[in-house]
Amino acid sequence: MFDIAGLAKRLRFRLAFIIAIASIASALSYSRILDNYEFELLDARFLLRGHRAASGDIVLIEIGDDTIAKLEAWPIDRRYYAMMVKALAGVGAKAILFDIILTDETARDGELEDAIKTAGNVYLPFVFDIDAEAHSKFVAAKPTTSRLLERFRIASKGAGHINIIPDSDGKGRRVPIYINYKGGLYPYLSFLLACDHLGIRQKEISLAPGRYLLLGKDIRVPLDESSNLIVNFSGTWSDTFRHYSFVDILQSYIAPLSGAKPILDLKAFKDKICVIGLTGTGTVDLHPNPFERLYPGIGVHAEVINSVLKKSFISRASRRVNLGILLALGILIAFFTSRARPVAGLSILVIAVLLFFSLAGALFSALGLWIDLFCPILTALALYLALTLYRYIGERQARQLLEKELEIARTIQESFLPKNLPEIEGLEMARGMFTARRVGGDLYDFLDLGDHRLGIIIGDVSGKGIPASLFMAKVMSELRFLAGVDYRPSNLLSALNSKLVAEASTNLFVTVLYMVFDAGKRNLTFASGGHLPAVVVKGGSGETKWLKTEQGMPLGLVEGEFSESCMELERGDTVVLYTDGVTEAMDGRGQMYGLDRLSGLVRKNRYASAEDLLKIIREDVRRFEADAGQHDDITILVMKVLYS
Repeated sequence: MFDIAGLAKRLRFRLAFIIAIASIASALSYSRILDNYEFELLDARFLLRGHRAASGDIVLIEIGDDTIAKLEAWPIDRRYYAMMVKALAGVGAKAILFDIILTDETARDGELEDAIKTAGNVYLPFVFDIDAEAHSKFVAAKPTTSRLLERFRIASKGAGHINIIPDSDGKGRRVPIYINYKGGLYPYLSFLLACDHLGIRQKEISLAPGRYLLLGKDIRVPLDESSNLIVNFSGTWSDTFRHYSFVDILQSYIAPLSGAKPILDLKAFKDKICVIGLTGTGTVDLHPNPFERLYPGIGVHAEVINSVLKKSFISRASRRVNLGILLALGILIAFFTSRARPVAGLSILVIAVLLFFSLAGALFSALGLWIDLFCPILTALALYLALTLYRYIGERQARQLLEKELEIARTIQESFLPKNLPEIEGLEMARGMFTARRVGGDLYDFLDLGDHRLGIIIGDVSGKGIPASLFMAKVMSELRFLAGVDYRPSNLLSALNSKLVAEASTNLFVTVLYMVFDAGKRNLTFASGGHLPAVVVKGGSGETKWLKTEQGMPLGLVEGEFSESCMELERGDTVVLYTDGVTEAMDGRGQMYGLDRLSGLVRKNRYASAEDLLKIIREDVRRFEADAGQHDDITILVMKVLYS
């Protein structure tokens, strides 16, 4: 009967199992406590996407080791900054951004102030002290801050902060687009420059904190939940923007005054956005990013400007969207792997993960969309392992139950077999049954027919396992009943065959050899129903004979005739009955044991006792099979006519 209650219980348990894993995975995804791994997979997408062409309107001017060495001073005298502003403004640079904080007063400030004021396109930075505990729609600053000298702020076209927010793994991937300071919002310096370059005033920007900024009507700048901009890095430091040395520009600027040849043609800076900053060894303005372990801060400014000008941004999918993706992937994995075998399920998992990773990479490359990978993949793997473990436990329990049932079946089968060997004058006997599985289809029996007569039966049901054992039990029951009606071998097999044919409900059949040993006459009367011939070895001469009949076919297939024969036995003769598990045993090369080997072994050991001969045959078959192993049931009966 179908166990509906048991099935419902298993389904409820499996569902609860899946829900528990989904709940844990959802909590991990929504809380983003595994973001360090998500950041690594984001970096992998940057690397796989590779280099992206940056705007040619942006150039980087490096205050590197060569500049510091040639100017022989640090900090650099501000007159050199003034000269740089004059040089760039003089050739028509579009905008000049200094990533250098001017906080302390010096003797040259007036010269720099005049240069900045005259140029009219210089942007200067300041740095906030971030208040991590403040609750605000934007990143908040503490009252203490590194302010720009007021004279420079007034002279510049614009001033903004240059704070970078490091992620939990220490890499600089985000900048706060605005910082809340004493109730006012202060823009990121390079973002301010980019907006001015596009003619967008700050008061014209629509703010949706934690979601996006709208610049004019057609530029939507996505923000993360803390209103930070995720920097869309175009590539490595050396391969993205054009780089120039600060000192080379200065030398080229003053070269006409001394009649020297300029190193650079300063006309290259016409209509360019020039970003000036430190890149020298040991400077603090270096941050790890997805492409490099150390990346100068001026590169971040260049990337922010580049993103705004090219309208190319990175946006991270919301927690809800990522949670939905995680659950959808988990449901698909659970659905398909729960219906597949473990190896096939693993293949499905690998293919699904590869497709998901490829899709995430394509979305990132084409749309700049960053969707979580680690949590969904971790969930898919956890579901596969959990379902596989659940199935393994279930199959193990089922196997244990089956083993228990097979043991019971074996006990029942053994109950049909004779518990003791019969004692009949002048005859020594031994028997052995060795099944390929817990239960088998071989059978044997001994029938006391009276008047010193013994009925001996050996048979082999087609097939193995429980079906064969059940058919074997039926055959033995019928044999015992029919032997009480007519014990003559040919008549008994004919009646048994008719019975099995009439009641056939399976494709099983049985081969049977039935013989009657008459101790008084010392002869065997036998009939065969398609069974292998018994071996008879004469005790004195060692001559081998076979118990064969003219007519006889397997029982349970069709009606047929069964003939009967008789053989006289002498003192010392040995008779061996067996099933095909002996003669059809195979070695590692596929060679069969065969009748000749069996008869030769019996002839060689014809003086051994019945029990010893049985052991000799069994051990020889086992050695022959060696590593190939037993593949069929084996039953052996040995009879020896005693000397008197």
